[in-house]
Amino acid sequence: MLSYMVRRLLIAIPMLLGAMSIVFFAMRILPGDPCLAMMGDEATTEALEDCVRHLGLDRPLLVQYADYMWKSLHFDFGRSIVFQYTVSSYILGMFPHTLLLVLASSLVALCVGLPTGIFSALHRQNPLVDYSSRLIALLGLSMPVFWFGILLLIVFSLHLDLFPLIGGGDLTTVFDMIAEGEVFEYPEDFLAAVWDVLHHLALPALALGLTLAATVSRMARSAMLEVISADYIRTARSKGLHERFVIYKHALRNMMIPLLTIIGLFVAIALTGTVLTETVFTRPGLGKMLVDAIGARDYPLAQGAITVFTMMIILVNLLVDILYAVFDPRIAYK
Repeated sequence: MLSYMVRRLLIAIPMLLGAMSIVFFAMRILPGDPCLAMMGDEATTEALEDCVRHLGLDRPLLVQYADYMWKSLHFDFGRSIVFQYTVSSYILGMFPHTLLLVLASSLVALCVGLPTGIFSALHRQNPLVDYSSRLIALLGLSMPVFWFGILLLIVFSLHLDLFPLIGGGDLTTVFDMIAEGEVFEYPEDFLAAVWDVLHHLALPALALGLTLAATVSRMARSAMLEVISADYIRTARSKGLHERFVIYKHALRNMMIPLLTIIGLFVAIALTGTVLTETVFTRPGLGKMLVDAIGARDYPLAQGAITVFTMMIILVNLLVDILYAVFDPRIAYK
């Protein structure tokens, strides 16, 4: 088990370095001049040259690359070109909003997609149930998250006025009250702050979660069909075991490996979906920060956001690989 985990960790390191290298060189080939974007079209040639020297963009590309890699490994992404704040501090401020959105949307998708996919697989002999669930999943796959998000805003924010249009709630107040131990001292203020965060989170999580629930449903259906067609399931049924016992005791337990794959892929998809979701709902987070940084040609800010996204996806895949060995010890020796 330990050797397997060490090998997976060693594989993750070059993957991270390779992804960071791609981020660096991809940002350098994007059209547009960051200094021109920062200083405007009326900037003089001398001012632009001073800006280039100040940012170190006049150095050889390999020197910039080595400096970027060394600082990134220390979580130092420099200062924002446009906003002049440290990228690391801004990422730390935006990361909780994105993480909360990913967790909430994942919960929605798993609670909706997983039971739907399993129910469809178990009732595949009933065309009405199977085809209806597959049709709903197909509609979900065909529905872009930005379109569904705009639809939710129009209905629940503009017409019904039930949810806010923009923002992510006062998450900083929630963390500060927890850190300072003021949760029980000022319970009403704490609950009000939590409610404000959840109120702003509801529509984005619903938009992203329901869109991704279709993917979870289709993958869960395929995984369950593969499990229930196995020989040991037929053997359990031939012994006269109750169908509910066969499903819960044998099928669902042996579905854990495909289920972990579903969760790993889903979290990666959810992370990329936050870019559109946070932009549509004007919600703070790494996705919105990335869009703003690319629009402003802000190299350090964009590189920092993409690097953090990459680290999160690689970390999730690493955890999934380790959980494979936990649920199925045979994998550790392969």
